[in-house]
Formats: sequence, C-alpha cells, structure tokens
Amino acid sequence: MLGVELTLFVTAAGLLVCALLPQLRVYRSLFFGACVLLLSTALFAARGQWFGRDLTPAMTAADRVPEEVFGVAWWILGAWLVRSVLTLFMRRVWFPNDDLPHARRLFADLASALVYVIAFIGIMDTVLEEPISAVLATSGVLAIVLGLALQNTLGDVFSGLSINIEKPFGAGDWITLNANVEGQVIEINWRATHIKTAMNDIIVIPNSVIAKAIVTNHRRFHDPYLCVLRFTVDALQSPAAVILVLRDAAAAAPGVSAGSSVVYAIGLGDACVSYEIWFGVSHFADTSPVQSAVVASVHAACRQRGYRVGAAIVDVRLLAAAPPAPLVPVPGRDP
Repeated sequence: MLGVELTLFVTAAGLLVCALLPQLRVYRSLFFGACVLLLSTALFAARGQWFGRDLTPAMTAADRVPEEVFGVAWWILGAWLVRSVLTLFMRRVWFPNDDLPHARRLFADLASALVYVIAFIGIMDTVLEEPISAVLATSGVLAIVLGLALQNTLGDVFSGLSINIEKPFGAGDWITLNANVEGQVIEINWRATHIKTAMNDIIVIPNSVIAKAIVTNHRRFHDPYLCVLRFTVDALQSPAAVILVLRDAAAAAPGVSAGSSVVYAIGLGDACVSYEIWFGVSHFADTSPVQSAVVASVHAACRQRGYRVGAAIVDVRLLAAAPPAPLVPVPGRDP
C-alpha cells in the first residue's frame, strides 16, 4: 500500500504543478479537481496505512470524519471530474468547431446524467453498503412507472438524440417540413426543435413529430440554392440572342452566385417564347431579395434592347352595331 499511496501523492503533486502553469490555466479546474481526488484517496482511503495513520495519530474514531461522508464526497468529486473530462472531449473532439452548441449540450447532459447515476450506484454499494440488487429492483419499478407516465416526452427525447446523432439538419440550417413549415433551425433541445420563420415567428415542434416528417434541408452541403424564374419574350426575337441577354442580366444581378446563371427556352406560343432562368443564391434566406433583383435586371435589359417581355398585346377591334332596319307595313294587315 505504501507504493500505491506514494504514487498517488506524486501524481497529485504533478497535477498541482500543472494547475499553476499559466499555459494550462484553461484546464486549471480539472487539474485541481484531480489533485484533490488523488490526495483524498492517498490520505484517507486506507487509514490504517501510512499517510492516514500518521496524519491523525491521536484522534479517536469518534473524532474523525465519518467514512460515509468521505465516501460520498469522493464519489461526487469523481463524478464531477469524469463529467468535466467528457464535456471537454465533446467540445474539442466531437464538436471541434462548436457549430452545434445545442447538440453538444444535449449529449453533455446525457453523459452527466449517466455518470451521476453510476456514482449513485457506487455510493449505495460501497459507502452505504446497501444491497445493489434491491436498489436496482426498486429503480426498475420506478423506471417502468415513469416510462408509462412520460411516454410522449421520452419519445421526444429519443427522437432528439437520433436527430443529433444522424444530423439531417443542425442549428443554422434552413429547412422545410412537409412543405408547410419553413424556417431556420435555432435550437434542438431535449424535447423540441425551435424554428424561426422568415416572418420572425418561432415555431416549436416536438422532436417526435419532426422524426416522422419529410424534411427538406436547403443548406446541407453548403452549395448555392438554385432558384428558377420564368419569362415570356416576343417571338419576333431570336431565341439564341434572348438567351444571351437573359443570362447576362441574371448574372449581373446582386446576390447571384458567380457562374450559376443558366437560361433555357422551354416553350413556343402563338406570339411569344417562354424561357426559364436558373441561378444560384448563396443563402436560402436571401432568395426573395435576389429574385427581385433578377427580375429588375432582366426587365431593364429587355427594355434597353426593345424586347417585349410578357404576354403579347392583342388588338381587339370593336365594330359599331348597325341601326335596326325600319319596319315595312304589309298590305292587308293592321299595323
């Protein structure tokens, strides 16, 4: 036991030195916590051994801190230390860019709950020396009752976990649900997902509902969002020339991604030709302003070249009605 206690004491001293270094001040709380845990283990874990015996040689058993209090404090401190290390691991490794803070917080809360449950079981088994089987049986019955009472809530919780594991969308993405709810994801917590619409409304949708919905992510791969506008131009103009004019006008509009403008002639009418303009927008939220800019740019370019945009003008001639013919009397009949 002497070698184990010396090892713990030397390791605690090394952690204390690391905690005092200014280069490691970010991790100072972790180093201090680990140092206290190791020192308490070395000094009090085995009181009949070296450090514990020499530290309080004249104290009676009644004067010493009860072993139960030390055991509970040791387990709680160890659980806090493990939880802090797991949180740091998630921040540095699992979520290195910290672009999904809500997902990181959700997994951190789950890990914390698991660690403290293990610490509670350890306290009951090693400190209070209660039969762990009885504790597990009681907790099992309680879990069944809570599971039945919180069935919908648990469904939302597990759906939230699956969303954060699979990551079909995350905070900051613009999504559309079942073609009737559209907005930017603000937060994904334990129970629900918060979506901010273009009208600055906040929609709170349970995670279980989103897990069953058809979700369209408009910015998953960080590619430009493609928009399409349709125009009709007078058929007297050459489609090849009109395509060049429309493409250059769309590319010159502010907000259009470089090199994304494409124009197609898609239909031929009696007096006009239909065209489609495809162009990219860097962010889905800017779709409406960029579409407005493209319409203005295309209209100005067509007017400058004398192209008639829109439906052809139809001339309607109105003929004046002829006056009614006078009545001619028939001989032999009364008028």
